Amino acid sequence: MSFKSKKPAYSVIVPVYCEAESIVELVDRIGEVFEKMGEGNNFEIVIVDDGSSDNTPNVAAGLCRERDYVCMVRLRRNCGKSIALMAGFKCALGGTIITIDGDLQDHPEDIPKLLEKLNEGFDVVSGWRQKRKDTLGRRIGSRLYNVVVGWVSGLRLHDHNCGLKAYTKRAVASLCIYGQYHRYTPLLAYIVGFKVTEVPVENSFRKYGYSKYRTFRYQGFLDLLSISFTHKFGSSPLHFFGVVSLILVIPSFSLLFYWLVSHMSFLIGFRQELMLFPRPLLSLALMVFLLGVVIFLVGFICDFVLYHVIRSNIDNVVALQIDKIVEKGGVEKEVNPSTGEGD
Repeated sequence: MSFKSKKPAYSVIVPVYCEAESIVELVDRIGEVFEKMGEGNNFEIVIVDDGSSDNTPNVAAGLCRERDYVCMVRLRRNCGKSIALMAGFKCALGGTIITIDGDLQDHPEDIPKLLEKLNEGFDVVSGWRQKRKDTLGRRIGSRLYNVVVGWVSGLRLHDHNCGLKAYTKRAVASLCIYGQYHRYTPLLAYIVGFKVTEVPVENSFRKYGYSKYRTFRYQGFLDLLSISFTHKFGSSPLHFFGVVSLILVIPSFSLLFYWLVSHMSFLIGFRQELMLFPRPLLSLALMVFLLGVVIFLVGFICDFVLYHVIRSNIDNVVALQIDKIVEKGGVEKEVNPSTGEGD
């Protein structure tokens, strides 16, 4: 899917939901930034309308008609920021991808800072909002969130969820975000081996409308656990389920074996208290043992399914891990993660 025959060097993706008042100003400011950089004819803006119910689609369509560097992707319904970003990534033609929210809180004038850092050899550069202009509750929640993400993942950024980010094309090709994974694009790139950093950026109060997100969103922490689990055990689920199974099976089996021996002792004439069936913990031990067996079988089935999925997609799996190819004669080629071919 593409909009132009000429491929620009830069694609700016702007996911919007009911931001009709702000997108004209945002597009103007982005255009001015690239003009000052000397890249006025070498960029595009991809506006992704996430099922807006206001005049946003009409305003964006008008911009597409007036300016040859603006295009729009309209989603059928409000799918969320993750799918909006994926739609933008799919349609972007540029070799460098920049994302910025449509609410004007992040400043397009900071884009050159991100690109300068990207040119130092990084694959993802995230903005770090200075003197963030938000409510106290949002600032506290954001700080707690960033500390927890850094502690769990090892990627210590001050502002994982800043909407202003810059990516290389190969980093974007490795991303698969859905649900609310848009908060974790730096982390998702980091765990597959890309270089991630951040630069300080400016931040302003929202100029129009209101935020579409709640102050505290517990789903983000659940997503973090899911990403961490998938990264650590995604290629070997039995390593997790097997350990949990053994924790349950070993003590329960030991108790069952002990009671079985005791009952056999009763049957051959030993004391009455060695009889098995009056023991109240028997049912609990049996349930725990069976639960452990079921968990082990779940892990075994996951491993079985995963083997066949990886076997059928092994070329893509390997391509995702290749950073570059040095050919005979010392010629280096970057590798497209989606194809495994050198660029």
